[in-house]
Amino acid sequence: MEPQQSDSKSTGEAPATSSDPPIALRVPAELWALVSRTLKYVDLKRLARVCKAFKAIFEHPRYKLRLFLKPPTGQLQAGKGLAIHPMLDLVNFVFCEDVNKAEILRGEGEDLNAFDYPAADEFATAPACTKLKLEMNERKCGTVTNQNGVTVRQVMKRAIKYWTGTVTGNVANQVRRQWGWAADHPVTRRYTLGDHCFFEGWDYAKVQADGSTVVLASHWFGS
Repeated sequence: MEPQQSDSKSTGEAPATSSDPPIALRVPAELWALVSRTLKYVDLKRLARVCKAFKAIFEHPRYKLRLFLKPPTGQLQAGKGLAIHPMLDLVNFVFCEDVNKAEILRGEGEDLNAFDYPAADEFATAPACTKLKLEMNERKCGTVTNQNGVTVRQVMKRAIKYWTGTVTGNVANQVRRQWGWAADHPVTRRYTLGDHCFFEGWDYAKVQADGSTVVLASHWFGS
């Protein structure tokens, strides 16, 4: 006996498709809100792009802190460690050559400019701070202030400006000799690092005793 064929095959018609929405959209918004309590910045951003309903959920004020969107609200607790915006981990500031281009290096030589993304205008820390002192490889790279909240863009610009800054005198002459450069060859701070010049992320962002200043410090650079 031959197996019975479905009507769709016998008539040449395509099988009927379900009109129901994907299962993710059938889950109550309240349940997604509960699940989202365990999610971090990157996961929240991805989930918000699924559909308009999800986007609306994550526009609720309760998510502003985790999405680095909540403005400063006053004094911070001295000694407290703050969350650091994930975008600040994606740029090797030491190798940037233009203060207007924070290069995100991805596979196959593709260069992306972090300044082109909306995340650049989100707050650098959570909770947000109004004054941030930048330290990289134990070098003091400058201070950023913003009464409306220090942003990712400001920190990136400050870091790139520091490492693209020129050095002079004995330090510059020593670098020129090391690289075999001419006596008038410009030397930037990047080249004073020697082999240990690879940014390897952040160690901490910690509130200082005044309750308003935050020190953002990197890990030691790698080689």
